[in-house]
Formats: sequence, structure tokens, C-alpha cells
Amino acid sequence: MNNRVAAKIIIVMLTLWCAMVVIGYLYNVTITFPFSISDGHSVPEHRLHAIRLSLITAFIYFSIRYFFVGSVKLYPVQVLAIILFHLSVVGSLVFYVEGVDKGEYLQMLFWLPASLILYFAGKSEFKYF
Repeated sequence: MNNRVAAKIIIVMLTLWCAMVVIGYLYNVTITFPFSISDGHSVPEHRLHAIRLSLITAFIYFSIRYFFVGSVKLYPVQVLAIILFHLSVVGSLVFYVEGVDKGEYLQMLFWLPASLILYFAGKSEFKYF
């Protein structure tokens, strides 16, 4: 299976999961990754910190990139990949600092490969010299 097919499968899976999370919230049900369902709106604090800090570091990355590289074309799938990559790295650091159960780290086995597949699927097949 090539990268583009794998990327499409990952995007469809994540889109369906995100839609379920939003709909679940409207019905007072919380769904956390991968499919942990709970009543109410409780999300573990370490996961909230991981998401918040990964978005902040992604913003820092894009800011630095803009100032030093300028406006360079990035496909939407590459932006998603960069955000997921930051979630993998920063999330692992947050989990370590918070001292969470080792089972929490297993989700990084999905986020990191998914981010790499999405990033390389967005690369152009043609090289300009």
C-alpha cells in the first residue's frame, strides 16, 4: 500500500473519530483516544496539557518557519502531520513529567507513524531542479 492510500485511510479514520467526539460531547458523553467512553465532560488533565502544548509548539514551529523560510506551500495533509508529530513528541514529554501509567504511551505508537505517513503523502512526486 502506498503512502497516499495509507494517508487517506488515516484521515478517514481520524475524521470519523473526531465527528464522534463532537457528537458525543453534545450528548454529554466524552470519547478519548482511542475509544474510551465516559459520561460527562471529563478528560484526563495530562491529555489536555499534551494537546494544548503540542498546538503551542506547532504554532512556534510555523512562526519560526515563516520568519526564516518565508511563505512556502504546505498541503493541508502536511499541516495535519506536523500537528500530530508535535502531539507525539510533546505528548510523550507531558506524560513523562506527569508520571502517567505506561499504557498511556501506547497511543504514541499511532500518532507518530500516522504523522510521518501523512507528511510524506503530501510531498510532491516531482522534484524541481
